[in-house]
Amino acid sequence: MATATAEPIDFKISPDDQDEHSFVSVWNIASATCEGDQEKTRALASKLLNFLCKRDCDFVVCSSSGVEYLDEKFELDKKILYDWKPESEYVDIITQHAEVPGRAFMSFLTTHKFNPSTKYNPRRADRELWFRERWCVG
Repeated sequence: MATATAEPIDFKISPDDQDEHSFVSVWNIASATCEGDQEKTRALASKLLNFLCKRDCDFVVCSSSGVEYLDEKFELDKKILYDWKPESEYVDIITQHAEVPGRAFMSFLTTHKFNPSTKYNPRRADRELWFRERWCVG
């Protein structure tokens, strides 16, 4: 039985979305790559978020106000860290606050062999640990 291989994704990062240190949100990478299509953007952002968590990516950055906002959201609704399905609006919230250095992000995807057809599904405990311990505040 042959295994289906996904077509490689041509990731795009808009120069307008990057800050002066070349950081860009995961949402903006997904949006630029999907040419602004909301449904496709959310689906790709979901896969990227789950992949980054599963592979324990350690260079996600979030502003202190962003972390505070996400913490408050988590206290009100635990789903923000647990419901990262492609149709979930929680994906939008998390990935709009998760910033990565563009070049390092692209390298990470290649090095860790991101495959858009693979389902990455980190455990709840790993999601919370990743967010609380591995994200950098800056």
